[in-house]
Amino acid sequence: MTIEAYYRPETLEEALDLSAEYRSSLDIISGGTIAMPAINEGKTFPARVMDIRDLDLDFVESSNGERTLGATLTLTGVLEKIDEPFLRDAARHTGGWSIRNMGTVGGNLFSPPPLGDFAVALLALDAEIEVQQRDEQRWISLSEFYAGPKSTAIEADELVTAVRLPPIDGDTTYTKYTRSQEPARAIVTVAVNLERQDGVVETVRIALNGAGPHPVRMHEAEDILEGERLERDAIERAAEAAAEGADPPEDAIASAWYRRKMIRHHLSNALCELRNQEETK
Repeated sequence: MTIEAYYRPETLEEALDLSAEYRSSLDIISGGTIAMPAINEGKTFPARVMDIRDLDLDFVESSNGERTLGATLTLTGVLEKIDEPFLRDAARHTGGWSIRNMGTVGGNLFSPPPLGDFAVALLALDAEIEVQQRDEQRWISLSEFYAGPKSTAIEADELVTAVRLPPIDGDTTYTKYTRSQEPARAIVTVAVNLERQDGVVETVRIALNGAGPHPVRMHEAEDILEGERLERDAIERAAEAAAEGADPPEDAIASAWYRRKMIRHHLSNALCELRNQEETK
């Protein structure tokens, strides 16, 4: 089956009209780093493809500490336009330079596991996603966006147009573990955003990649840490809860058993790093 039509709209309104007309028979691309390999390898057979790179959605806006990133902002664009170390780490560890030059913030949200190394950082920051259709615009949390394996909470006629990040408070850490030198697929990626008051954890968000069918929050581990100091016992209990609660994918680079082991190890190391940050302030 060959592609019947290729569309490259110049306005958001035109793109939304096409989405409303063709719905699930329309594949949406910008950088194409996910969709095009699947099409070329015969894994997917879309009837129509819509390229949204001309919609002027490659922006970065800041207001009162919030950042809004356009959906077609490339990961190289993140490195060029954003000075936040946590986001820069996530962008730098997502693919090689050619992927970063083409891959986008919005596209990374749809990456199959164990990809999505930028999305896992967004999840740790409690990002919101702007979703638009022809007659409606709404914001949903990234946690709600991930509805299940290979599915999201958006309708077939909706487009992701932006990602909004709240002010980054507290401490952050980002770790991507691979078997070989990057660029390489993750075995596990750990992103943590943690706030403390007098050494006691007030809020914490732990997001993992390689622990489920998409980037996931580890709520049980978070509950263990909140109200506690980052001491060895609490850290180990949280890391164990994350490993037990994970549902890792199996592939050629890692078994589910090994990914659970690495989740425990690298989350423990990440939390120890945050504890050391507090002690050296």
